[in-house]
Amino acid sequence: MKVIQENTERLRRLVLEGNGSALMRLSLFLAIIVLVGLIVLAAATLVDIALRAFSSYTVRGLFELSGLFMAIIIAGLMSLVFLQRRNIRVDVMRKVAGDNQLGVQLICALSEVVVFVGLAVVLGFRAWDAYEYGEKTMVVGWSTTGLWVTACVVMSIGALLAVIRHIAQWGRLFATKAYAVPGFWRSLSVIIGAFALAALLLVLYLNEDTSPSTQAGIGFLALYILIAAQVPIGVALALLGVASLALTLGAEQALVIAQNEVGRALTSIDMAAIPLFLLMGNFATWAGLSGDIFKAGTALVGSTRGGLAIASVSGCGGFGAISGSSIATTATFGKVAFAEMEKRNYAHSLAAGCIAAGGTLGALIPPSVVLIVYCVVVEESIQVAFQAALLPGLLALSMYVIAIMIAVRLKPELAPNVDKFDWPYARKALIQAWRPTLLFLLVLGGLYGGIFTTQEAASVGAILAFFFAVTSPDFTWVKFKESLIDTAINSGAIYVIFMGANIFASFMSFSDVASLILDLVNLETTPHWLILLALVLIYLLLGTVFDTLAAVLVTTPLVVPLILGMGYDLIWWGVVTLSLVEIGMITPPLGMNVFVMRSVVGERLELATIFRGVVPFLLADLVRITLLVCFPIITLWLPSLLSS
Repeated sequence: MKVIQENTERLRRLVLEGNGSALMRLSLFLAIIVLVGLIVLAAATLVDIALRAFSSYTVRGLFELSGLFMAIIIAGLMSLVFLQRRNIRVDVMRKVAGDNQLGVQLICALSEVVVFVGLAVVLGFRAWDAYEYGEKTMVVGWSTTGLWVTACVVMSIGALLAVIRHIAQWGRLFATKAYAVPGFWRSLSVIIGAFALAALLLVLYLNEDTSPSTQAGIGFLALYILIAAQVPIGVALALLGVASLALTLGAEQALVIAQNEVGRALTSIDMAAIPLFLLMGNFATWAGLSGDIFKAGTALVGSTRGGLAIASVSGCGGFGAISGSSIATTATFGKVAFAEMEKRNYAHSLAAGCIAAGGTLGALIPPSVVLIVYCVVVEESIQVAFQAALLPGLLALSMYVIAIMIAVRLKPELAPNVDKFDWPYARKALIQAWRPTLLFLLVLGGLYGGIFTTQEAASVGAILAFFFAVTSPDFTWVKFKESLIDTAINSGAIYVIFMGANIFASFMSFSDVASLILDLVNLETTPHWLILLALVLIYLLLGTVFDTLAAVLVTTPLVVPLILGMGYDLIWWGVVTLSLVEIGMITPPLGMNVFVMRSVVGERLELATIFRGVVPFLLADLVRITLLVCFPIITLWLPSLLSS
């Protein structure tokens, strides 16, 4: 049996990957070139900030040109995401398709290629519109046609690489006769059946005889069918958005809407902060800032019982504010802190559990990538949202610390006896942590002080982290390239979901999804607390299965009408939503952070051990969510104070 599985896996890898090194090198080269351009753009932003601060001059037209340059940069990242098939997906129906997933993966790859080619075509039409209407920038009067043509060409090169690679995959399928391997036709039938069912629902119900609210419901049902069948979330959103618009408004109108939404997403200055913050996090990781944070925390609280666990959670919170990613924070501190706690005879459950739980702070404590996307979608201020998330983030951190202190008091065997506090060592460790301290002060201080916009704060952070990285003795150009590649993949995957969500949301707006939701839930007769409780439970469940960003984007069009109908603040709900899906990442049986932690420590720990270790933190989370939901002032107090 094991031999058969190994042969099946070998054939699957051969069909999907083959010898695509040349195509992959081209996509890597393209991504690295545009990300170097992103660093240059961040440096130009830094110059603009300095000129504003110390003179009456500024970099003329930089703000509006930045959006157009970002379109080129993001277009260059896409090939890496699509060629490596790193778009975010959910494998809910994996068991239905069977062990041999080749059929599912081939059809999903085909859907990705279709969307990628569609994006290139849409950009081509956007460039033609810029030429036909003589579009120019308002400040410097440059023609935008050349920039849109460049973005289209860059995207088209990536799409061509993806097409060539996919054709080669089908060629290898027939050459190796991998279709004869048991399970192939079963998986192929499942994925084709999912597409057929979704298409049938759209054709039958998206017509003038169907009410808009029913159309919206059918659209979401078809979407969840494709997502459950492992179609990448952004790809499913884009395909169904365009198809639904074409059936209800006509093909030409669907193309115009797709063109507008893709162009708006690529040139969004608010979204431009995402690759910059991700770049900052990657450079900070390679510069060793996570180690500085952990050493400082250990020196300060290491003399307390459970001090290393407290330092790990605090370090996760601090590093999460730099990286903005729960998974990255868990993986980084899993390497830095777990071995140290194991060496000091901490119980494995506490050591692994506190890191997995602490990693969830990465998406909540500002600057948060997911919160940026949420604010762009609901059209709320990112700066205000960051202000609102600070106290809930600190509350989460404080409650995790309290959970550790209670756990080691109730079960002393979880943590060893401690040494006496060493002030000279603590002072030295704090001094050595000057780099992350300076990064926090500049980025967060500039944001909360109103000195920087979100994009400017991200630029300052990226350039400063880049300086720390290149001046670090352990940094190499290989690490520099790896930082760029990781940024390219994560940024590109986020943009794919965002563009797909924008297109699908356009269909939802025409279908009046708000009326559908308000028809289903009568706000006048249903107690608001019951609605909030139902939403809390739904998001906790979604967080165990969905990526954080995907959970927020897929559900926001459905939930926002309810929140507005009940008279609640969207900023408050965004923070609550983010907290809920992050809690889901450590909730059994599918907590994503727990699996990340398991991959870091390897076979030494059972999953049950790590899940047992996160129990105290889950209890703390339940108390925190209760406080956030019952007392919105915790979230809204700081923004109101700063605004006044």
